[in-house]
Amino acid sequence: MAQTPQKSWIMDPGLKPGMAVEVLSLENRLIRMTRVEGCQNGAVTLRDAKGDNLPRMVYNQELKLRFFRGADSTLLQGKICGSTDQIWKVDRLERKFSKEQRAFFRQRISTSVLGKCYRRTSRGTVLKEGTPCRVLDVSAGGLLMASLENFVLGERLIVAEVQLTRTMAPFTFQCQVRRAGGREGGLVRYGCQFEALHPKDQDRLLQAIFTVQREELRMQKEQGGR
Repeated sequence: MAQTPQKSWIMDPGLKPGMAVEVLSLENRLIRMTRVEGCQNGAVTLRDAKGDNLPRMVYNQELKLRFFRGADSTLLQGKICGSTDQIWKVDRLERKFSKEQRAFFRQRISTSVLGKCYRRTSRGTVLKEGTPCRVLDVSAGGLLMASLENFVLGERLIVAEVQLTRTMAPFTFQCQVRRAGGREGGLVRYGCQFEALHPKDQDRLLQAIFTVQREELRMQKEQGGR
C-alpha cells in the first residue's frame, strides 16, 4: 500500500551525491559513516563511506542522519525503507532536532590524544605559547578537550599536533569554545566547534574517524569472541 505523505515529511531535502552522512541511533550512537548515493522522491540512498558491505537493517527502523555540507550540517530523522548489503534507503525524512543542530556525533578516543592549545584573535593570530591539552573525542564538527588553562565561552583557539591515528599526519584545528564544564582534578573540559575547516581537511578528518571507528569495532568483536 502506498504511503500517504505527511506535511512534516521533507520531499526535497536538497542532498547531493557524495555528501558525508553520519547514521545514528535515536540515542545518538554511531551506526555507520556513509555517503549519499542519490536522493529521489524524498528518499535518500546511502552507501558505506569506504565501500564496504553494510549490515542489513530492519524495515521501518528509525534513524538519525547528519548530512555534512562543508563546515555546516543538517540533522534529519527517517525510517529504513530498503536495505541490502550495498545500500540503505531511508525515507519519511523529518526535522525533529532543532536543539541538536549544532551537536555532532563524537568518536570517543580510547586513549586520550595529546595536543597543544593556543589562544588566537579573530584574524587567527596566536596570542601566547601553546599549553598542553588532551583531546577526548572528536567529530566532523568539533572536539571535546581537557586542559589546565582557563578559557571562556566564545574564545577562539588553535588546537595543534593532534595525532588521531598512527597512519595519518597530525591535525591542526581552528575552533571556538562553546561549552565549559567544572574543574575536576585540575582539568576543565571544553566543547569546541570547528571554524573554517577546509573541505579537504574535513575529508581527511572523516577518514581518521573511520579508521578509529573500524579499530574500535574490531576490538569489540575480538573481545566478544573470547
